[in-house]
Amino acid sequence: MRDDTLLAGKGVYTAVYSREADGAWIVYVRGHRHEIHSFARSLRRARENIRDALSLWYDDAETATIVDRVELAADLKQELATTAEVARRHTAISKELAVKRRRAIRSLQRSGMGTRDIAELLELSQQRVSQIARGVR
Repeated sequence: MRDDTLLAGKGVYTAVYSREADGAWIVYVRGHRHEIHSFARSLRRARENIRDALSLWYDDAETATIVDRVELAADLKQELATTAEVARRHTAISKELAVKRRRAIRSLQRSGMGTRDIAELLELSQQRVSQIARGVR
């Protein structure tokens, strides 16, 4: 049951995460009436804990948007940024490949080619060719 003394929520909170020398994650939300903080051994658990901590003070903690700001050393931030860029490009290329494969399979089928030969030409399994032809992802 919720306490009637909870403060009206802000809707959006910024949670700042930092990693301690012992590996624990410290997380806090500032800029509101109360400084709210928590900690955990994993980032996932710290995210859960800060929402729980918010619920002690604000009425919208369960539905509020929490913007995560993870503080890391500059070299680690750069590594994450370059990894995210490669992942973005990979996703775009994967989508393009899926479209190209679907078109190729349809064209080859229309030409009268069988699934086995299409699979051989595209270096896919027969099952995967059948799935793509049926529109299964």
